[in-house]
Amino acid sequence: MTLPARVTTYVVLGAIAAGVVAYGFHQVDQLFGGADDAATVAASQAQLALHPALSRWRARLAAAERHTAQLAAQSHELANALRIQMLQGRRVDTIQVLREIATADSSATVQCGLALAACQQRAASAEHEADSLATRLMAQVRVGQCHVLWVPCPSRTLSFLLGALGGGAAAYWMEHR
Repeated sequence: MTLPARVTTYVVLGAIAAGVVAYGFHQVDQLFGGADDAATVAASQAQLALHPALSRWRARLAAAERHTAQLAAQSHELANALRIQMLQGRRVDTIQVLREIATADSSATVQCGLALAACQQRAASAEHEADSLATRLMAQVRVGQCHVLWVPCPSRTLSFLLGALGGGAAAYWMEHR
């Protein structure tokens, strides 16, 4: 009858030791950066929450860019049509035609500049978000890597096995000393 009691003692002491080892690793992990990990996770969640709004803003910029580019193309087409009319002799008021051409070309240039600015803002926003997401991802990878000083943290299964073996060895040693 002493064998089952001894086995029960080994199992109980092993489970207690496994719990103590797991709790110890958790406390050491919290001591060496647990608060930083929580801040990193919170910052990542905030970045993810911003993504839909940034996507909508970039979509509005793209629509404005397309609209402005269409207006620039129309102004450019008007200037070209006026040039053709002047060359074919259908418009004889040269000074007025040249003013209209200059106005249309000027409008096209301004509208192209606005389209370019919208495109650049969209690209800068996307690049900034990509850089920020890459930074957050690198921080998250560091959160997922557990190290106590220079030793990597064991998994929960390995912690249990180490604790169970340690508890069993301690119980055996106490039984046979």
